[in-house]
Amino acid sequence: MRLAGATLLATLTAVTTTAHAADDQEEVRGLLDRMVQATRSLDYIGTFVFRNGSMLQSMKIIHRADTNGSRERLVALSGAAREVIRDGERVICILPDDRAVVIARRRPGRMSPSHAFEPEVTVGSSIADLYSLSNGGVERVADRDATVIDVRPKDQYRYGFRLAVDRETGLLLKSELLDNGMTALEQIVYTHLELPESIPDAALKPRVSDAGFTRYGADAAEGVGSGSSARTQEWMIGWLPRGFRMADESYGPIQPGRDSVDHRVYSDGLASLSIFIEEGLDPGDRLEGFSSVGAVNAFSRIIDEYQLSVVGEVPGITVEKVAASIVKQ
Repeated sequence: MRLAGATLLATLTAVTTTAHAADDQEEVRGLLDRMVQATRSLDYIGTFVFRNGSMLQSMKIIHRADTNGSRERLVALSGAAREVIRDGERVICILPDDRAVVIARRRPGRMSPSHAFEPEVTVGSSIADLYSLSNGGVERVADRDATVIDVRPKDQYRYGFRLAVDRETGLLLKSELLDNGMTALEQIVYTHLELPESIPDAALKPRVSDAGFTRYGADAAEGVGSGSSARTQEWMIGWLPRGFRMADESYGPIQPGRDSVDHRVYSDGLASLSIFIEEGLDPGDRLEGFSSVGAVNAFSRIIDEYQLSVVGEVPGITVEKVAASIVKQ
């Protein structure tokens, strides 16, 4: 009887623990959904610091949401002068030091400084299949109380996250990208946040004139279109981490003055990686093997006259394995 009682107690404890874990997952998924909606629908002005490896940069963001959708302006407060204007369709980057304007289609991706904490996907049940979600308590960010969400990957092919979500508004105030040892590879932290009743049109216009600047990208002669070229369609991606799906594809130059590239974006809802298929590079411009800058890892291969590159804020094993799986059909 004593053994049976102990077994029953252990079973009840296990069931209770499982039920609490499930409730915790549901609560955290609700917080993530609220975060996505808040970041898209609220008007706010803030200053945040972005750290990636040894690089540290301070930026200001002005975001407005109305019946026409969302529009935002990012201004670099340190380092090279730069302003970024984003709306529902385009990203316009103004580079005064280079007297250049780079225009691109807005691409899906995870939370990042260039996307100003705006996840492009709806957080759903699939996220919980790929990551363990838990409530990490409360911390203070930008003089505001925030709920911490711990997001840990269930395999070795993606990084984890630690997110701090404003308890009042649901806005994401802090994001840390974590390696498998739970060390922060990248940090984005708000230091100041305002929630004005309205944001005027003037606040969303660049403070520098781009008159006379060279324009590159979607509005210039070098167009960026959806889809891929007939020749790059011959390439097949043989392996992707579980849960990764194609989020975007385009064909066009990715840098001013460069030839057109087939660019495919894959995402699991939080992490993302890009595959670039480029033809006809000069031998001196070709890259092969592994490279890394901060949290961004890349692996490139040369096959015939093509350079195949996989780039993303995912572990090195992921970009290398995806690159090795690319074959010509």
